[in-house]
Amino acid sequence: MGREECARFLPGGLPIREWLADCGDRPLPAAARGSVAEGVLLHIYQLCVLQPGPGNPLARATRSGGLRPVGAVGHSLGSYAAVFSALPVEGRREYTAAAARSIAQVTVALLRCHQVIPAAPRPDGELLRRHAALGPGAGVPGTMAAVVGPRRPALDEAIRRSGSGPGGRVEIGLVNSPTFHVLTGGTEALMRLRLAEDELFERPGARWTYLSATAPFHSAVLASAMALIGRDVDHNWQPVKGDGLTMPVYGTGTPANLQFSPHVLYEVAAQQMCRSFDWPVVVDAAMAELAPDVVLDIGPGVSAAALTRSRLRESGSAARFTSI
Repeated sequence: MGREECARFLPGGLPIREWLADCGDRPLPAAARGSVAEGVLLHIYQLCVLQPGPGNPLARATRSGGLRPVGAVGHSLGSYAAVFSALPVEGRREYTAAAARSIAQVTVALLRCHQVIPAAPRPDGELLRRHAALGPGAGVPGTMAAVVGPRRPALDEAIRRSGSGPGGRVEIGLVNSPTFHVLTGGTEALMRLRLAEDELFERPGARWTYLSATAPFHSAVLASAMALIGRDVDHNWQPVKGDGLTMPVYGTGTPANLQFSPHVLYEVAAQQMCRSFDWPVVVDAAMAELAPDVVLDIGPGVSAAALTRSRLRESGSAARFTSI
């Protein structure tokens, strides 16, 4: 990918050292926003938690209870960190080299996704006016929306009725729980669905929230990025094979355990970019095969932790849940 292409999606570059050293209690600068920069920063945070040494929070959490990791799962982009945790890395030197590769792989994959997004025409004026009439609480339309309340069958039927139009088609990109989904696709397609199914999305307890994502992750829109990402991995890094992982890592493919995948990085990219990701299914697969005593959440944020804790409770798991 050339400099001009990178500059389109990262106009301020990736001066991560400066961002982290200068932010203090202030918000990160505008250049650090957008799905590429935000995704890279999230990945760096998780790699910091996974760094070797007695001072790291993961080591403290496992050592204090005499525990050792037996497997890993990652929510959406967190799948990259889950894979990293299972790499045969020893010592700080190997960790630093592996972390640098992993950051580069995540950065390039996110850039490729933005590169293949087709140019979307501005939604027609009538659609914009109707959406604006929903009021300020409707939010700023985008390519992804979190929906709380409706269950999967109702969403599937609503999406079927919406069909395909000038703005593309809506897909269920993330299943976080039976009543918490993330829809993905084109901005116009999401606007049309929101307006056409107002009865469904305005029921008591229902909530529709547009996300700030700058690409429609977990959608077929990004499928063409996979050939580019696969070529990037093959040309720039040594491919990671499943039998090289030191412990099971679970995802949404078949089989669920990435130790049986011939091309782990390609599989993880597909999960994040163009495949629906069902978190309860991933958690259930890991719990059924590993039967861990403790489930440890490494963050950041509380969403994935809350979803995991809820899923363990629903499934009747006896595992203890804790967060770093």
